[in-house]
Amino acid sequence: MAKEDVEARTKKQYVRTFIFSMKVGTPVEKLHAITKVFMIVVMSIVALYMFDIPVTKGGPDIVGLLLLLTMVFVLLGLAGTTKYLVSSYLALALPVLFGQFFWWLFFNRTLPGAQAPFYLWPGYFPIGVSTIIFIVTFVGLYYRMRGILWPLLAAVLLWFFSITPAVLDRSPYTWATLSIGTAYAFTLPSAAVTVAFAKALGYGVLIYTSFLFLLTTRDTEIAGALTQLKAPYKASFFTALMFRNLNIILLDYENIKIAQKARAATVFRRNVFSRIMDLARISIPLVASMIKRSTEMGIALYARGFENVKKVSYYKETKSLSYMDVLIIVILLGFLIYTVILGHTLTALILR
Repeated sequence: MAKEDVEARTKKQYVRTFIFSMKVGTPVEKLHAITKVFMIVVMSIVALYMFDIPVTKGGPDIVGLLLLLTMVFVLLGLAGTTKYLVSSYLALALPVLFGQFFWWLFFNRTLPGAQAPFYLWPGYFPIGVSTIIFIVTFVGLYYRMRGILWPLLAAVLLWFFSITPAVLDRSPYTWATLSIGTAYAFTLPSAAVTVAFAKALGYGVLIYTSFLFLLTTRDTEIAGALTQLKAPYKASFFTALMFRNLNIILLDYENIKIAQKARAATVFRRNVFSRIMDLARISIPLVASMIKRSTEMGIALYARGFENVKKVSYYKETKSLSYMDVLIIVILLGFLIYTVILGHTLTALILR
């Protein structure tokens, strides 16, 4: 029986994380929890610095932010969480990022620099790179999500952003035009788009870096890492318990949603507002189950004398910092020193 159990564990392809599952044997799965936490902290600090550089000092570091965001998505892809991310948290975070973009675009009129025209509608339908962006976005998201509404909305938004700058009138990226209607334009500081785009990228780095941690870390790794750092046992125990409950809450959410579908609660609800109401209805039994579980857990701990126990079985974390962990920590420290301490930007380095 023991031999069969060992073979079953070695053949396991995925392990549960805080809010999903992660592919076993990937480079991200082998990283230490301390490395992941360090990565989140450093990348967040660097991203905050990059998008907050004033226009008078060269402006935000767009290249650096794109590099950070690319690194996060590459790590998520290596962990085998891309499909789940695209179908859930990517779509949920996009409205936040678009909101940030529009907010900083239209409320940055006091930026220094010349005023530049931007189109709400250029008066023509462009045929060129913007059309390719629309088709690729729609086909790619439709293949992943198997729906039409959200892929079409994302494709239209990206297409609109590609035709908004009036400079595209004289750009080789537009090959032909079809005159439709009258042009409607407004003026903004020329640096407004750069600042708004940098803010959206920066918040994207913050959001998806946190997803990287939640999607690729197990509660036992956190408990073991805290034990290695000589944290008190109770702190390690309750921290691991808190993160484990994230996964249990998601499982409860799925069970409640399936139960409501079995009762035909969402059969005739097709629009967005009805789905929001469904989420509100799911939240009531979900909160009730959370309160019930926390109460039962507290009673169970008290009944077992958790408060008065003197000798406990500590978490045994056998994973140590590998050469890959050390390499990533050194690279991130170098990146932090180069950007935040020395004040250099990758955008200025490339444009030099």
